[in-house]
Amino acid sequence: MKHLSRTRLFLLEMLVNLLVFCVGAAICMMTLSRAYSLSAGSRVNAQAQQVVQNVAMAFRAANGDPQDLPGMLSGRIEDGDFIAWYNQDWRPVAQADGIYALRLSVSPLENHVVEAEITVAPVSGGAAVAELSVRQYTGSAAGEGP
Repeated sequence: MKHLSRTRLFLLEMLVNLLVFCVGAAICMMTLSRAYSLSAGSRVNAQAQQVVQNVAMAFRAANGDPQDLPGMLSGRIEDGDFIAWYNQDWRPVAQADGIYALRLSVSPLENHVVEAEITVAPVSGGAAVAELSVRQYTGSAAGEGP
């Protein structure tokens, strides 16, 4: 009888140990899942910022004319705005294959200055992943003034 009691106690101890291990493993999996999700979101934000900065530099190189951007970047002009689409690896793709859409909208200001609003957002909708506002002087420094 005493031997049977020790076996039951040993089995009960093993079950408790297994339960504690399973709870610990579940907590670790939740933590790792959350860390992976944060890492993926951070990676998307960093890549979107890089793309937005590249488009801003191309806008400045085009002297503030969005009509010149399709020649420098992959994308097209729609209703006066430059639009480009990117896949999950942030490579330019056709509209049908795009996961993220970049839009550059230009509005003229006074004294030969234009302002471009550059946004990257998921094609499926939702909040913008990255935004940037750029101003460019479009007149010639010597000939045109205020």
